[in-house]
Amino acid sequence: MPEPEEARTRRRRWRLMLAYAVIATPSLVLGAMRALEANNNSPIDWVDSDFAPRAEYDRLCEAFGPGDAVVMSWPGCVLAEPSLDELVDRLREERAFFAPDGSWLFHRVTSGREAAEALVAPRGQGGEPGMTRDQAINRLRPSLVGPDRSTTAVVIVFTAEGLKQRSRLVAAIRELSLGITGIKPDDLHLAGPVIDGLSVDQASQTTLARYAAPSSLVVFLLCWAGLRSIRAAAIVFGLAAFSQAATLALVYYSGHSMTALMIVLPPMVQVLAVAAGLHLTNYYFNSERSGEEGALAAIRAGWAPCVLSAATTAIGMGSLLASGLTPIRQFGGFAAAGVVLATVILLGFLPPLLAWARVATRGPTEPGESDNKGTAAYVAAVIARWRYAIALLGVAAIGVGSYYAAQIGTSVRIETLFPPGSRILEDYAWIEEHVGPLVPLDVVLTIPTDSSLSEREKLALLWKIGREIAGGDQAGQLGRAVSAASLMAPPPGMTEIPPDTPAEVIEEYLLAHHPLLSGLGVLSSNADSERWRLTVRASALGDADYGALLASVAGDVTAVIDKVRASTGAPIGVTVTGIMPLVHAIQSQLLDDLIKSFVAALILITVTMTLVQAGVVRGLIAMGSNVFPIAVYFGWLGWRGQPIDIGVVMTASVALGVAVDDTLHFLTFFQRGIQRGASPVLAIAEALRKCAPAMTQTSVSCGLGLLVLALSDFAPTRGFAISMAVLLSLALVGDMLLLPALLLVSTRGKHQSDPAIAVQSDCRIDGDRELREVA
Repeated sequence: MPEPEEARTRRRRWRLMLAYAVIATPSLVLGAMRALEANNNSPIDWVDSDFAPRAEYDRLCEAFGPGDAVVMSWPGCVLAEPSLDELVDRLREERAFFAPDGSWLFHRVTSGREAAEALVAPRGQGGEPGMTRDQAINRLRPSLVGPDRSTTAVVIVFTAEGLKQRSRLVAAIRELSLGITGIKPDDLHLAGPVIDGLSVDQASQTTLARYAAPSSLVVFLLCWAGLRSIRAAAIVFGLAAFSQAATLALVYYSGHSMTALMIVLPPMVQVLAVAAGLHLTNYYFNSERSGEEGALAAIRAGWAPCVLSAATTAIGMGSLLASGLTPIRQFGGFAAAGVVLATVILLGFLPPLLAWARVATRGPTEPGESDNKGTAAYVAAVIARWRYAIALLGVAAIGVGSYYAAQIGTSVRIETLFPPGSRILEDYAWIEEHVGPLVPLDVVLTIPTDSSLSEREKLALLWKIGREIAGGDQAGQLGRAVSAASLMAPPPGMTEIPPDTPAEVIEEYLLAHHPLLSGLGVLSSNADSERWRLTVRASALGDADYGALLASVAGDVTAVIDKVRASTGAPIGVTVTGIMPLVHAIQSQLLDDLIKSFVAALILITVTMTLVQAGVVRGLIAMGSNVFPIAVYFGWLGWRGQPIDIGVVMTASVALGVAVDDTLHFLTFFQRGIQRGASPVLAIAEALRKCAPAMTQTSVSCGLGLLVLALSDFAPTRGFAISMAVLLSLALVGDMLLLPALLLVSTRGKHQSDPAIAVQSDCRIDGDRELREVA
């Protein structure tokens, strides 16, 4: 019998699609490799320049120089050590620290030893004496001189061009420092924003190098075990890998680069593609005929739930585009694009490849299926018997979990990015113990050049602010204030100046200090105004509440400034900025993003479900099992009281979208049973028989595949992996227990069954009678 023209056309179309995919593969692989090469991260760069606290911080850097610094110290790094001078000089002179065009890649290099010498040295045209050595040491504590009045540090401030080469430059700094000092590598301690970003880079790249392959292997083995066909598993896994490459290539060819959070993008796209592939392959297995007819049957049966699942998952991930944090926004956009690409690839290639590979279908007569029917019937009977209790417990869990989830806090502080005992945290702890706290909070006073305030009054104002902060509620959490007032000699009280000294002489003496103050980064002047900088520092570690510290300092500063404005009428601008306010603002933004993205995803997915279910009540019931895992897990996190990191924040919206996947497949078979006249209990049994294997396979393979990444040293990646694995497990419980219970409760009085279907399913149901005979 001649082959129908429709079949020949379909085969030609499939072959053409396969040819296009083969042609595109080299470009996709190249783009994926290039995307993985580029990786540049820094927590303070997680917000755009139009983010208000970041804009204030940028203005601070424009006035006083960049804040991207390395703080370096070691045992034996003391004020009396002359090798410090050699190290500083060589950091300023070595060719390794210059760009090819001759520009220096550092903005400033200094040491506590050099700063102390500058304060002691005579200054001014008359060669007035500087501070005594004890005075200088007191002024530099605890920013550049430690509590022992001897241990100090070297501070290296990077330029924007230097930041692009930070990996090479930090390695060169280490090599030079070890060569000059002769210390052991483990004794050299480095901290600061540059080290934060570099450590994030290295941790994320190490995660990918170490765990991407094991994660893929786990996914493949579980896929093989679930499908019981190595050819089917290889096809599903291969198309998932192709989807990964396509998503990464999209990142590269769109001009973006990988961030630390994007490191979880490839494995996540892989497991989502595998999950969709498992469902679609099970549709193929359940078809009556093999070959191309089976492929067509799989497409007809699976395209609607697969497309709807992809749409809801993409909505969940796309809701992250509302974030104010760049890496979350990028992750959400590319993850949504990856889901759409994976769905198109699977629907276009999986069924024909299964047919061409001659993977056999199993149909309704697969050996052992009667056992599966019996199990599904038994579970349906148990759920039907306890439907009210299950529904009540599920709703109660959602309510209690939502209450505690509202108490969640977020953090992007350094100790939330790395595990206890990691090298970067040990370095921070050593430097803060032996030198001083490292997180700066800056108060900038802007005073017009034509202000009526004298130099003496300006310094007195800075001194009063420092004294007010030192006596504030949070004084124990902050180091001593460093400003022009604390770096001047004689002390700002001017008690050493004879009372009959003319004001002009005092002004001239103070003006002579301006070059020194500018060099020390506490004064910046232009034709219109002067900016005077006062800095206090808090620990990067520990449990200091940055919000409380900021509120306390802002209140102290406002109290002093208001008095001066009232008494002198002088216009004085005040800005509180620095790393601490920026980190606090990012933490607040994280919590705001968690709420906004989840609410947006919840609304959009709920609307989608009401349309799919053709009813508001039905849609809300279907959403119950999807909200259940998020409410329970995030409620537990809120009950624990520990802040969550940026990786965990993303999982709420992502998990909501992913959870809908199994729900839609379950509802598809449930509705088909109802439409054929089956009772709700019988429809539940049929849906469990058809979906439970694929639902379990996807949850186990995806959960365990992602859980491999929990071995990472980068806390956000670890948190994302663990959270997704837990949420997928809870989602499986919700779809296999809570969803059936809610459906049965909502369909009370509608238990009319078709005897033919009951016999076909080995299930004898009559009205409200449950499946006792099968059980």
